[in-house]
Amino acid sequence: MGSKKANYLELFIDKIVLAAAGIIAVIILFVFVLREPKIDGEGPSEIDDAINRRADNLEQRLNEDPNEKIHYVSNQTEYLSLLANSIKDINSRIFFPLAGSNFVAPESLKFTYQIPQIGQIAKPASAVARMAAFVPTEDISTTVAYENAEKRLEDLDLVTIESSIDVKSLYSKFKESFAARNFPVEKRKEQYAKPVFAKVQLQRQTLQSDGNWSEWSDVPLTKICSLKKNLEVPKEPSEYGIEMALVQFAKGDFRDEILQPDVYCNALPSEMWISPSFYNGRQVKLNKYQEEIRRQQIEEEKTKKLQERNNATSTRETRQQQTTTTTTLPARNSGDMGGPGGGGGGGRSSSRSSSRRETATRTTTTRNTSERTTERASRSEKTSVVSLPNITENADFALIKLDADTNLENLDKLVFWAHDDTTKPGEKYKYRIRIGVFNPIAGRDCFTEEQKDYRNQVVLWSDFAEAGNVIEIPQRLYFFATDVRGDVDKSSSTDKTVEVTVARYTLGNWASKKYNVKSGEEIGRADEPADARLEQAGISSDAMDFSTGAVMIDARRVTEWYGTNNLRSRDYYELLYSFDGRKIEKTPIRERFWSDKVTQIYKEISASLGVQPVTLLSWEQASSGRSSHQAVQQKTTDETQPYSPESGRQQRSPDGIPQGQGSDLTGPGMP
Repeated sequence: MGSKKANYLELFIDKIVLAAAGIIAVIILFVFVLREPKIDGEGPSEIDDAINRRADNLEQRLNEDPNEKIHYVSNQTEYLSLLANSIKDINSRIFFPLAGSNFVAPESLKFTYQIPQIGQIAKPASAVARMAAFVPTEDISTTVAYENAEKRLEDLDLVTIESSIDVKSLYSKFKESFAARNFPVEKRKEQYAKPVFAKVQLQRQTLQSDGNWSEWSDVPLTKICSLKKNLEVPKEPSEYGIEMALVQFAKGDFRDEILQPDVYCNALPSEMWISPSFYNGRQVKLNKYQEEIRRQQIEEEKTKKLQERNNATSTRETRQQQTTTTTTLPARNSGDMGGPGGGGGGGRSSSRSSSRRETATRTTTTRNTSERTTERASRSEKTSVVSLPNITENADFALIKLDADTNLENLDKLVFWAHDDTTKPGEKYKYRIRIGVFNPIAGRDCFTEEQKDYRNQVVLWSDFAEAGNVIEIPQRLYFFATDVRGDVDKSSSTDKTVEVTVARYTLGNWASKKYNVKSGEEIGRADEPADARLEQAGISSDAMDFSTGAVMIDARRVTEWYGTNNLRSRDYYELLYSFDGRKIEKTPIRERFWSDKVTQIYKEISASLGVQPVTLLSWEQASSGRSSHQAVQQKTTDETQPYSPESGRQQRSPDGIPQGQGSDLTGPGMP
């Protein structure tokens, strides 16, 4: 019987499985197909209505005014951190103690690093470069390069502050702090052993009208910097943010933009820009060379005057000799004829012979002196053209200039600089500079107790180094009271007219215009016709702006006592004027009453107006540049000889402005 029952089960097992499968299929059909599915309590017939209601609610929220109390918090850092390492909060210090080994508590496994000190940097050098710069009219970025942006020519006084740091010592400090040989192998952070520069911070103070200096303020990056947004240092010390910054700022283009930013293209045909230390050294050499040129010119003038004087003396003595000979001839003939007094004639003959000998001696002496003078002048002419000085620093500058192949670890000294393109004419500034390196372990709990304050410090800074000298930006606008006319003795200012010369510096050249100003009138005017002299040099403009913003108040007569031991008095007139109607300023009228500094400026501007104007370079010429050596050679040749229509040479300073136009010069009546 048992065997028979087993046979029934084997015979109908397949039918039993099929029946069970059919029952399950019917249940699934009823539950998931015939019965309406629910989505958030909504059936299929109500799904469209539910979607429409949600869309309406979303549109209503989008049209509502924003809630200013709700601030968006970016979770990008956390998101990227999860992508980099999705498994966190795992205690890697958990281990099973082995037999025969001592168990070490997790707290004692904490490893700390000693943050290196950046220390001091070298004393800064400073220089002001006067440019006719190609200034972009649109924002420069990684997508809009300086070369491709819209530009216009503008006058620009670019201040550059340069310093240096012992980079070899800095690398040694970082290696000792994060990858020392005595560290356990697993604790050595080789990626942190190379410092990554984060920022060069340039700050300045401005001399205020009350004579006090302003607070220190940061100088922004130049307008031609294409990495402004990318060079922003992380504000919060997060582990992932620091890691990203270390990788990004270590790139060559980031490093070079931080340490040695580019300069504007200059349309003035002067030597190429060079860092302040080399520029100042070049100026010293040029000054010595110019002093030698002036010394030789003075010697040539003295020799020329001496030669002219000797020639005049020789001519005068020759004429005197001819006159003496003509006078003595009749007496000599009378004596020879044997008339009375023949013996006396012999005495006169002896006297005449002596006179002739003296005259011949003087003539010979004069001739010898003239010959020596001529020989000296000839030697002076032969040596007047001195050899051009070797004032090129291209090779030395190339050694400190960074490029894509430069390895900072191989340098003994790293030279860095920063620019200020926000200066204003006539302003005086003080500058200080420092350099910062990323703190590679900022935001982590691996600092010693003495250095726990560094945990939230993203950048490790060097000490500030202050540029010792005050930098004064040259003026671009002057006016000079040259004469006064009218009934100056009357008290009424309406009877007085002052002749004023207004000079404006524009794109490497000076232009001037004279005005006759009375009381209550502004000195200078805007919208003057374009300067024909500048248009010849390719500097075209619809109008020239000679407005000074100063208004004449009066011209008064003053008495001044001068001298040291014996005081003397002199009377002259001075121009009273004002810029704001409250403060009255004054300046002497007529050149002989000006100060030496004002007279110097006036003469330099007047001299520049008498030479050929500077022709500006095109963008292609300025951007391609010329070698510094060629530019200096040409400039030095120009400075040795004054301008002449035949040669086309002109005497100009290295930055294209009249000689002596330095940052310490100030003229009367300057805004």
